[in-house]
Amino acid sequence: MGNISITPYGKTRVMGIINVSPESFYKGSIIRQEDDIQDTIIRMQDQGVDIVDVGGMSTAPYLKTLVPKDLESKRLHNAISAIRQISNIPISVDTARSDVIRSLLKLEVNAINDVTGLKYDKKMPGLAYEHDLPVILGAYLSDRENLYGDGDIQDTSSLLAESIRIAKKSKIDDDKLIIDPSIGFFRKEGFNQFYSKTQGMDWYVRDIDIIANIKLLTSLKKPICVSISRKSFIGSLFGLDVEDRLIPSIIAEMYSVMKGASLLRTHNVKETRQAIEMLEMIR
Repeated sequence: MGNISITPYGKTRVMGIINVSPESFYKGSIIRQEDDIQDTIIRMQDQGVDIVDVGGMSTAPYLKTLVPKDLESKRLHNAISAIRQISNIPISVDTARSDVIRSLLKLEVNAINDVTGLKYDKKMPGLAYEHDLPVILGAYLSDRENLYGDGDIQDTSSLLAESIRIAKKSKIDDDKLIIDPSIGFFRKEGFNQFYSKTQGMDWYVRDIDIIANIKLLTSLKKPICVSISRKSFIGSLFGLDVEDRLIPSIIAEMYSVMKGASLLRTHNVKETRQAIEMLEMIR
């Protein structure tokens, strides 16, 4: 991803989050002004970030946040342009829409973070192959897939395997694929097309079950990305507001690293980097 290697058994990488969508669930990650974006990038780099993930539209299942593609593209274009004025840090774009990615190609974006695992937009696999872009494949249950389970670790592994097959069919190189179990995106009900509708266990139980069993995803032989930071399942389990979820986030991230995760997508770059360094000292 850019000049950063991400492998199943290599150095643990930190992906910082910048949201330019005012509707995002964690207001501390929302940065919209050019100067603020640049200041944030400088601070993240000082704190040890490896990659930045920039999002222009929240895909949280419980929010009514769908915006037109043109608006998503405009938000991202402004943010990435601001970053590129001061930094060549690898940039991942958090979107499931190929037209959005295509509008940003001249800005030297380095990866696609597709929460639907190349299943929502049928043009996305071809675009990734055409422009040799790595893809973070989110676990996603599309309408055509015959699965009516809980989204547990076995279901999640099957969904990710299907996304890997889609990528291979489009001739995307194996070493450009990263898998993400999509913490927070499996719900019984939602307000957009980017979450997975499941039955059975409650969503927050599903999320903690995925983290507890994340080692099983190593059987797919791909780097594992986890996006746990301040997510809603922590609030549901402990009754914590988003501002108070740092410690559970870090503990869950470090457990995931111990069990095979290679990339941590986080709102808390400084704390996550420090935790990784401590873990490396004592392992």
